[in-house]
Amino acid sequence: MRRLIFLACAVVFLEVTFYAVLTPLLPSYKSDLHLSEAAVGVLVGALAVGALVASIPAGWLVARIGARTTVILGLVGMGIFSPLFGFSDDVVLLDLFRFLQGASGAMLWAGAIAWVALAAPTNRRGEMIGIVMAGAVVGELCGAPLGAVAHAIGTEIVFSVVLLAAAVLIGLALTIPDAIDVEAQPLAEAWHRIRHSDVPIGVLLIAAPAFAFGAVVVVAPLHMDDLGASPFLIAAAFAAGAVVESVVGPMIGRLSDRVGRTLPYRIGVVTIIVAIIALGAFGLLEALFASVVLLAFGAGMAATPASTLITDLATAAGINQGFASGASNVAWGGGQALGSLTAGILAGASGYLLPCLVVAAFLGVAGTAARSLGVGPPVISGLNEEAGTADGG
Repeated sequence: MRRLIFLACAVVFLEVTFYAVLTPLLPSYKSDLHLSEAAVGVLVGALAVGALVASIPAGWLVARIGARTTVILGLVGMGIFSPLFGFSDDVVLLDLFRFLQGASGAMLWAGAIAWVALAAPTNRRGEMIGIVMAGAVVGELCGAPLGAVAHAIGTEIVFSVVLLAAAVLIGLALTIPDAIDVEAQPLAEAWHRIRHSDVPIGVLLIAAPAFAFGAVVVVAPLHMDDLGASPFLIAAAFAAGAVVESVVGPMIGRLSDRVGRTLPYRIGVVTIIVAIIALGAFGLLEALFASVVLLAFGAGMAATPASTLITDLATAAGINQGFASGASNVAWGGGQALGSLTAGILAGASGYLLPCLVVAAFLGVAGTAARSLGVGPPVISGLNEEAGTADGG
């Protein structure tokens, strides 16, 4: 199990790092290629669009060919399209390769989460998924500094490193046995089971903190900038929040294995509601900085139990974990994109408080929905408690 957790952390770290790596490079791309603000926006969003479009197909792949093979295909894609992006100097090619990076990343996420969910014993599933989520947060922290390195030494070198990393991780993946799930489940059967299960509630529970995160990355920098914050201070607030979230995730995952998924989720939702309202209501930099960190703490409490819960619900309903992972990716990507769009429109029209109140209302709906699932540790009939020991980990 240890080798699988290391692999899963490594692949999501790689994906998120090269999602965040672009931020410091945007000014140079804009000036060198004479891009408009709209063209820059397309370049930034191309990866997210690719991931969103490929989420359900990636889940279908997991269901058809297995989690391990899907992860390997995702690594092949990242290993090919990342260097191509680094060597490109045409905006159309940059957008295309960024889109394909996102599609490859969707395969990595779907395969990695499904693999861990299947291999982990039920009473440690939350802890294991929490560790993987922490790997993604660390990747978010490392992305911007790596982008600065790419600006200094060249994108060709930095993005080509992905090819080497992907080759090493493919080699590791081949040494770890795949996990067995519902065999080659047809999409129609999976959809029927999803509609007659609590999985849609699990999707809502993932979408709500994603919606909040999408809003905060718009509202917090703009509000802090209006109050005179430097770019360094804004970055420090998000970095501090990421550190907190990376620590909280595994701890809350372990707690959810003992007390159930919904209790820590609901506490996390209440925490996010307090933080997001403070973010829109207060006009002090210190308060906004603290709100960003508190929101990250709440996100760590909510996101890990929600991600684990949907795997529990899928197992209980006899749904292949690939489809569950695909639904999770759609919920997270769609929620984040909708949160950013909503916050941008409402903040421009009426200030910062209204979008924060809309986020708080959505979170309240999700918290209420979580209550319908009850409280208590997960009990999943027929699931092998000793799964995941076959790899000698």
